[in-house]
Amino acid sequence: MSVREKGLRRITAVTTGLVAASVAGTLAAAGLAWAHTVESRANAGASTAAPTATAGPALSTDDGAPHATSGGS
Repeated sequence: MSVREKGLRRITAVTTGLVAASVAGTLAAAGLAWAHTVESRANAGASTAAPTATAGPALSTDDGAPHATSGGS
């Protein structure tokens, strides 16, 4: 077997391995996303407690002035 043929076989083997790893990773990510979706749908109405206030500054500091301008007008 020539060096060229060995190289082509090696490239084919590496490419096949990369494809297999990519498919496995895609299936794993899809499985996790599906499980998360099922869990989220199951827990959608589970919480009946009111959210609690947190210490710290208020998120809204609206002073009535414009916050952003565009177009120079």
